[in-house]
Amino acid sequence: MTGDGTTEVDAQLRQARLNAGLTQAEAMRRFVAAVQDLGEQSPTGASLKRMFAYWERGERAVGVEAYRRAFATIYRAPYEVLGFVPDDGTRRIAALRAADSSLHIDGELVDLFESQTQNLRLLDRRLGTTALIQQTELHVRQMQEVLERSASGQRQELAAALAAAAGLAGWQALDQGDTQRAWQLHETARAAARESGNAAVLAHVTAQSANVLLDARQNHLALSLIQSSRTVLGTKAPRLLLSWLAAAEAEAAAATGDRSHAERQLDWAQSRLDADGAAELPFLMLDDGHLARWRGHCLARLGRREAIQDLTAAIANAGDSVRAATGLYVDLAHAYQVAGHAAEATTHLRTATQMADRYGSRRQQNRLRALSVAAQR
Repeated sequence: MTGDGTTEVDAQLRQARLNAGLTQAEAMRRFVAAVQDLGEQSPTGASLKRMFAYWERGERAVGVEAYRRAFATIYRAPYEVLGFVPDDGTRRIAALRAADSSLHIDGELVDLFESQTQNLRLLDRRLGTTALIQQTELHVRQMQEVLERSASGQRQELAAALAAAAGLAGWQALDQGDTQRAWQLHETARAAARESGNAAVLAHVTAQSANVLLDARQNHLALSLIQSSRTVLGTKAPRLLLSWLAAAEAEAAAATGDRSHAERQLDWAQSRLDADGAAELPFLMLDDGHLARWRGHCLARLGRREAIQDLTAAIANAGDSVRAATGLYVDLAHAYQVAGHAAEATTHLRTATQMADRYGSRRQQNRLRALSVAAQR
């Protein structure tokens, strides 16, 4: 119990709704729609209203997995923030009962799936999201079906591979501006990572999901999520991952306006950067050039003129990902606007707009519209 007599679950679930800016009536409407999207039936009317009251007061637990997933979707929050304890044991028993035991997961099958994910990752960097998002989500669904139908073999290894693939699909959905779908895919990634038992993969997909929260302007919640993932992981992890997590925390700190926190984390990320660890973490792309781009993005968010120097230096390394390059030019336009250099800002706005249109990045198109409005003031 908390000091005011409410339960922890009550405080968390109700607070998540308030953080999302939803009335209880609006939350119920979205909840019903989210449950139906999952192919399940939801209580309605007076029954739903009673259940919501029970759940928010903590008098009854949210025991149906589809309901938990629905809450995670509509509030854009992980299970831990909502007070849900992942019921992996129950899901595993149900999956095993329904499993086709003749389907055995071996190392060769896992390698094939991982190779396909890596090919999609490389194509995504060259072609952008629009050309690949449907293919990536189909790949994720196929891996889910194999995992659900199997009761033997290298299930944990396949779960780790699924987490990486779902994380990629989540990034693509976010680039398309679909924050709800992006959150759902990251929840898939987090669930698979938990089943895999791979702490590094879980920390990565958890921290990456914070980008969805940043786009939803839930900046403090995003920062808290990244910090919790780092706490759980600890320091006994690949240096490259530790560096990436620190840079991710810096971005969230910059979004909250905390300059000193952001700069400390960026310095820490630089001190832990180890490009030699890239081979064991194919889902990470981080070197000095990428970190300069990240630093420039953070400083641009903070309205610091120094962002221009880092972002300009990062242009030389901008050819490895069209999505990252598009974001880089958006950041440059922003940085030049802040510095009061209208001509340079307009030049980079034009370049970024051409790239966002060519590669179909709705996320960057949204940022560009905001910058264009600011430029006209």
